[in-house]
Amino acid sequence: MSALPPFIVGHAVRTTNAAESDPQQAQLGALWARVIADDALLHSPARADARLYAALFDYDSDETGAYTQIVGIGVDASHPLPPHLAIVRVADAPRAEYAAVGEMPGALIAAWGRVWTDTADGSLRRAFSCDVEVHDPDGSATILVATRP
Repeated sequence: MSALPPFIVGHAVRTTNAAESDPQQAQLGALWARVIADDALLHSPARADARLYAALFDYDSDETGAYTQIVGIGVDASHPLPPHLAIVRVADAPRAEYAAVGEMPGALIAAWGRVWTDTADGSLRRAFSCDVEVHDPDGSATILVATRP
């Protein structure tokens, strides 16, 4: 996995995993649709690479609490942004890598399931600071989970 860009710029929602498991409350599908439809964002001259990113941060507590998710593009520097976009700085941090290979979104949901299992059994010590999903143009994805020492 190559280095993460220093910033992720895109559209954001505040949600919980419980809300996302309820079709009446889920927001992430609509968030992704909004990003895919935003030509100005996708064709920004500030775009660092061809990948899409999802940053999960501002956790209230752990995987059971609320968090903010930005879906968008990586950029190398903070640029002036239209008011409808959000930005998060992706700090250098130790991260555990989980591959999501297969049909999406099922493969991504399964990879997050492995993260939660590893957290529950103590083999993964999550920092709950800023986790990043890296979505490659070929349809594969990698989850990079911030860890504690």
